[in-house]
Amino acid sequence: MRVVVGMATFQGREKQLEKAYESLINQVDDIHIYDNSQEPDLTDNGKFYSIIKYSKPTYFFTCDDDLLYSPDYVQRTIEQIERFNCIVTYHGRKLQGLGRNYYTGHKAFRFMDRLDDDLFIDVAGTGVTAFRTDYFFAPDLWKSEDKLMSDLVFSLEATKQGKDIVLLKHEKGFIKDLQAPLETSIHYREWRKCNRQNEIADEIFKLKNKVVY
Repeated sequence: MRVVVGMATFQGREKQLEKAYESLINQVDDIHIYDNSQEPDLTDNGKFYSIIKYSKPTYFFTCDDDLLYSPDYVQRTIEQIERFNCIVTYHGRKLQGLGRNYYTGHKAFRFMDRLDDDLFIDVAGTGVTAFRTDYFFAPDLWKSEDKLMSDLVFSLEATKQGKDIVLLKHEKGFIKDLQAPLETSIHYREWRKCNRQNEIADEIFKLKNKVVY
């Protein structure tokens, strides 16, 4: 089965992109990089642009341009995809309820921190996520009008399709932050004005918990 990566990049991330690419290129068959400075600006949703090419069973990894992936990242992750038969990730959130701030009101798990146990979560961190396209296939994610919130765009569609997301246990340092310029960070730009993120998180919570009004 082919192993491919979808990644989006932005102006100002060139040095980090090169290192991220080099950490993955010998682990996969293809890396698709969507350059928002050269193409219509899809923001981080650009990492989903190439999924449409892989309707046949494929291991699809969504990755970020400012992370350094361990030499065994892909193989270890594929083993866990097969173990759990679902979407897997190393970063994400467990939603705690309705009407909360997306960034500060839910339980967050970071890829850079050690995690001792696998657990089911609600929102995947799409810089460190993978799945088989015969389990989860969503070729239109890149068309979403919700920008700079690919984790929520992805996880809402997974919830609508009834797909599970497992946060995988891992050691500290398994994935490293390449320290992109702060002004290019989505979290830095968005956490103060996250009304739409809050709405999508609420929608996911309602669907998962069968909340009806």
